[in-house]
Amino acid sequence: MNINKIKKKFLKIKKKIKIFNYYYFFKKKNIISNKKYKILNKKLKKLKKKYPFLKYKNNPNRNIHYKYIKNFKILKHNIPMLSIKKCYYFKDVYKYINNIKKKYKIKDLCCELKIDGVAITLIYKNNYLYKALTRGDSLYGEDITKNIKYINSIPKYIKHKDKINFLEIRGEIYISKKNFLKINKNKNFSNSRNLVSGTIRTLNYKIIKKRKLSFIAYDIIINNNRKNFLTQYKSLKKIKKLGFKIEKKTKLYKNINNIKKYYKKIKKIKKKINFEIDGIMIKVNNKYIQEKIGKNNKYIKWCIAWKFPSKKKITKVKKINFKINRNGVIIPIIHVKKIKINKVKIKKINLYNLNYLKKKNININDYVVIERKGNVIPKIVKIIKKNNNKYLIKKCPFCKKKINTNKKIPKCYSNTKCPEQIINNITHFVSKKSFNIIGLGKNIIKKLIKYKYIKSILDIFKITKKKLIKIPKIKNKLANKIIISIKLSKNKIKLNNLIYSLCIPNIGEYTSIKISKIICNFKNFIKLNKKNIKIINNISNKKKKSILNYLNNKNNINILKKLKKILFNKIK
Repeated sequence: MNINKIKKKFLKIKKKIKIFNYYYFFKKKNIISNKKYKILNKKLKKLKKKYPFLKYKNNPNRNIHYKYIKNFKILKHNIPMLSIKKCYYFKDVYKYINNIKKKYKIKDLCCELKIDGVAITLIYKNNYLYKALTRGDSLYGEDITKNIKYINSIPKYIKHKDKINFLEIRGEIYISKKNFLKINKNKNFSNSRNLVSGTIRTLNYKIIKKRKLSFIAYDIIINNNRKNFLTQYKSLKKIKKLGFKIEKKTKLYKNINNIKKYYKKIKKIKKKINFEIDGIMIKVNNKYIQEKIGKNNKYIKWCIAWKFPSKKKITKVKKINFKINRNGVIIPIIHVKKIKINKVKIKKINLYNLNYLKKKNININDYVVIERKGNVIPKIVKIIKKNNNKYLIKKCPFCKKKINTNKKIPKCYSNTKCPEQIINNITHFVSKKSFNIIGLGKNIIKKLIKYKYIKSILDIFKITKKKLIKIPKIKNKLANKIIISIKLSKNKIKLNNLIYSLCIPNIGEYTSIKISKIICNFKNFIKLNKKNIKIINNISNKKKKSILNYLNNKNNINILKKLKKILFNKIK
């Protein structure tokens, strides 16, 4: 019996299980079949029984989430990495370009390939690579600097006559089709983007070296200024001079019809290109006009992505269920016969609201055509009718009260009495971007309501350890974590997080930040009325109405006043 060989074998299996757990729990991806995963776990248990000298120390099946998250710091972007609006039809591209040309004097548009990879930003200080961040939620990204150093196409030092104090290069990390096919013989990645996303977040640098990732740059920012170069095309040339790869098929066009020809040409030759692309990018070439056009909370307005059509498949509707969001909108869930599109299993599709179900007249036993919008979200494109009976509901599936159908979007307006709305409101209140109470998920909140420990958001601060331990599957460790997190949330809560936590219709994360910057304190928020709400000039009238409607409700005002007392006036 060779003890060292047995130990090595044991550690190898442990490492594999850790990696598979990371992808499954943190990245929500299956990179191994369930059978193979079970076999690995059985092997580990057998070795443990057979050789008692083998110790787990760190069980690979415990505390998966937190260990991996801690390895990547979350840092703020100097300039937000916003998303790009996508379209699939020429009429939308035509509309977009015509609207911009009416408002601004645009000579030409820069057309680039849309690489299906992972967007990152590289930060250089005095010509040396200082930081590398993922796009994240556009405001904050993960610090993946250590892993990026193993990608050969990313320069660690920029050869330049002068020292550049602060330089940002933005682009896409991707993997070539050849390398992806080699790796995917033994693995089960649904697409190359998933592989890249997992690789840049791995804790094993050997995996990054083996997979031979590449980087293509598309934007440059010097000293927090994007206007150092007059045009997008010139900035790409400068990026190339600094030693970065750029896309060779980039073209400048003045005419919309020429852009259409470019799109068709790329669509024809996309199989010959050595990396995955999912469309083309159309950018306003002049950087000063780019700045004038600007951006909104989510998108860059001077750029649009014209995507290639996605794969479609036909399947059968098995049943229709419903869920309700925190604002009372009832969302139909269409359960279909399981299909695969690009190796991704699809069992159900969420519709927008009841009106959508009514308009499309979707029913059980109908056949539907499904596509994955943007290769991510499953969407019903077409209905092939088999059942002519309309599937309609007049009462809320959860509280059995009548649905208000007079409004644009049918809603359940019972609010405080609808059990599912209460659960969703409290879940939102404790979520990461609200009060950020760790450990309080939807399932635990359901149990707390069931045991009558909480009825509203205010009761969250009355939870005790004794109450938590009485709930099945909640032990000392988790109970302590929840209690500590509740106490911390009282001290750390900011005004924008509090406004977002209140579930005011139309008031999202970014709008809450805008409001808090102008209002400054909690007292001013409660005192908002028709006259002084004009101060908030950076939000729409629709959003202002939503705030006033919320503050005109006496019950809401009582909740806000009680919250203020609970938080010991520490809201900033």
